[in-house]
Amino acid sequence: MTPYLWWALAIIVIGVLVWLVAYATEAGRNGQSVQTSQHEAEDAEIVAGVQANMAQAQADGPQSKEQLLERLDAGTG
Repeated sequence: MTPYLWWALAIIVIGVLVWLVAYATEAGRNGQSVQTSQHEAEDAEIVAGVQANMAQAQADGPQSKEQLLERLDAGTG
């Protein structure tokens, strides 16, 4: 084989390796972005649940100790 063919082969191999590294880096960033989005969605669901519980507590208004104990015993409080 001629030296030019070896040089061409070496350049092609280096190019493919550079492309693979760039592709893997982009795939890693995309995976991290998806994971971050999933965590943010879970956090938003938790916050929404807490807000709903707070709104329900405010709607129920103040109650006596007996009323509170009855609700807790019934499993609705």
